[in-house]
Amino acid sequence: MTHETAGRPGLGFSDVDQNPMRAAMIAGMDATGRWPAVQTLRSWERSRLRLRPGEHLLDVGCGTGDVLVGLAADVPLGRGVGVDASAEMLDEASRRARRAGVAVELVKGDAAKIEFPDGAFDACRSERTLQWLRDPDAALRELVRLARPGGRVVVTDTDWRTFLVDHPDPDLAAKILAGLATTRGAGHSVGGRLLNLLRDAGAQQVEVAAATHTWTAWDPDRTAQPSGFVPLRAAAGGLVEAGHIGVEDLDRFIALQEDAARHDRLFMSLTMFSAAGVAP
Repeated sequence: MTHETAGRPGLGFSDVDQNPMRAAMIAGMDATGRWPAVQTLRSWERSRLRLRPGEHLLDVGCGTGDVLVGLAADVPLGRGVGVDASAEMLDEASRRARRAGVAVELVKGDAAKIEFPDGAFDACRSERTLQWLRDPDAALRELVRLARPGGRVVVTDTDWRTFLVDHPDPDLAAKILAGLATTRGAGHSVGGRLLNLLRDAGAQQVEVAAATHTWTAWDPDRTAQPSGFVPLRAAAGGLVEAGHIGVEDLDRFIALQEDAARHDRLFMSLTMFSAAGVAP
């Protein structure tokens, strides 16, 4: 889930149900799902999942359920199960499944400890979830464990080391990006590590793909953030609390970025990766 939150700084998707701006989060997730880069990786994922009628599919970190519902609608699955830590997200997924007329199972659970037996699924997926977990390695091991021998596993996530911004004050931008890397922890770089993390989890025949999203237009007088991104103050607000930057630095960073957007000078980019493998 690339979109972060406009609520408590740093909370993000690590605890959706405690965030006071869940509606904004869902809107941001929907916008992110429309990015061409995300659509490209989802198409690549489908070709690796190779779902067939009657198969069992697991979606870990299913969020609003859009991908799970779409896959279940395309293929008459024997079982489509979505797992998420957020009751609010599961409620939204349930509403969307009902509107689509698709039957799925939705389970509240921990991605690192899922209550299903070994080999229960023909295919397992997870998208933009690992970056929010304290132990993404454990979640990947669960995905491989839950896939039957020869079952398919596909994971997609962001690597925030790839976030680029052509900011009018490059030194200030570098300072803020370095602070974000420090505060986000292991999830900050998980996208670029998916290939070897999936291998370490025991998957075989592992392959990888990448896609980059760019922002070149934004009207800061109409919306708080570029499409699908986080409001800049929310993204960097935790850095002030952690002492990485001062309030003046944050105000200057945002003001300059907004001014660049108003003068058609915006450029930001972010790369996501997908890795696919086969359970042993």
